[in-house]
Amino acid sequence: MKVLTSDWTRSTGRAATPIELSHLAQVALDEKMLVKEAMLQGLHKSDSVINQRLLRDADFLGLEGSVKDKIDAVMTMNMPASDEVIRRRLIQLLQHNMTELEEGSYPSAAQLDQIYAESKELGLVAARFSFEHVFFDSDDGEAKARVALDAPVPNQGDVFLDGNYFSNMTLVSITSKFGEDFSLALVNTDTPVSDWFGPLESVYGFHLVRILQRHDSYRRSQADMAPVLADRWRRERQTQVWAAYIDKLRDKYQVVCHANT
Repeated sequence: MKVLTSDWTRSTGRAATPIELSHLAQVALDEKMLVKEAMLQGLHKSDSVINQRLLRDADFLGLEGSVKDKIDAVMTMNMPASDEVIRRRLIQLLQHNMTELEEGSYPSAAQLDQIYAESKELGLVAARFSFEHVFFDSDDGEAKARVALDAPVPNQGDVFLDGNYFSNMTLVSITSKFGEDFSLALVNTDTPVSDWFGPLESVYGFHLVRILQRHDSYRRSQADMAPVLADRWRRERQTQVWAAYIDKLRDKYQVVCHANT
């Protein structure tokens, strides 16, 4: 338990609460239980990753003999329980075996409808903008005055290293390039497409801008999203199956943690 609490403090910068400590202890007990169950099912015997790791441990300990002798030797030393890589691999193998859905298992139309309705983020396509700009470098003390006086014509203004035309940029990409104030002003403008407006201020200076194309955000149809929705259902179902399996094992091993209760 001391290792768990020290690891928690090191990673979060604070002491764990009693509830968090109880959760950490339960996670540790579950891991021991799952490793033991995987070993009982013999999942380590034919896995190349585990066998290579066992041989590496044997070589590190200076054990001699055939491959089988080395593996048998480290197994008698309960090496799987102390080797984090092996523990994680055993749990991974066990989870894969226990959550593999029956062949032909597929969500119903009602289940797909529910996932589409509840997962509003699925299928969203961000708005995109193509625009042209004339740039006035802020290193020039007269930049703001110049942008107010000069007419926006191609090749006028200062050189912008990334050019004067940008195509199919999202709000995120515009913000990354020009800064938040510039991107919000550009995407929220009421100026008609192809009309110049500004000046807009960016992290580089000032810009006269005209939007060449605007594609509003939209959500892909449920029919288009069918494979993605089915995958979401499958992953959620596997999570449920795994959680139920762990609960069943807890009853078998009676390792439910009652710390701080």
